[in-house]
Amino acid sequence: MKRVGVFLTIVALVVVMTGCVVGVPGFTVKYSITISSTIGGTVTDPGEGLFRYARGTVVNLVAEPDRGYEFVGWTSNAGAIADIHDPTTTMTLNQNYCFIIANFDG
Repeated sequence: MKRVGVFLTIVALVVVMTGCVVGVPGFTVKYSITISSTIGGTVTDPGEGLFRYARGTVVNLVAEPDRGYEFVGWTSNAGAIADIHDPTTTMTLNQNYCFIIANFDG
């Protein structure tokens, strides 16, 4: 019985750390995105850094250039961004995304 308790504790820790359990009641699959920007502007929505959302969430992306710079596009490791040329767009989370970058030029 002690082994079963240890096993279930380890499984629970893995579930919490990865957020990638499908079909387990009470658990929501969550994915991570890392958002940043180049010199010349910032991402104001949702901000910059690491974020976690439930699978299927539509995330608003808003990039604002600094004075003297212009937004030139989004860079991503996947094609989840609705319009990579629009500074105000969305993306749907269906996997983890290592980087979403707002690019600026001045």
